[in-house]
Amino acid sequence: MTDSTDDSPDCRQCGNPVEPSSEQRVVTTVEDGATVYRHFCTDDCLEEWESSTSA
Repeated sequence: MTDSTDDSPDCRQCGNPVEPSSEQRVVTTVEDGATVYRHFCTDDCLEEWESSTSA
């Protein structure tokens, strides 16, 4: 049984809701002592985000 609430986070790159799947990715960092989770719907979105942050 799964939760029926609509608390899906939005993809950090494209803005689409991140649904539970084998494609989703999460990047976890600690910023100012707080844990920050960045959600991505696919590897492609994660790679695009990583490319844009390293430029």
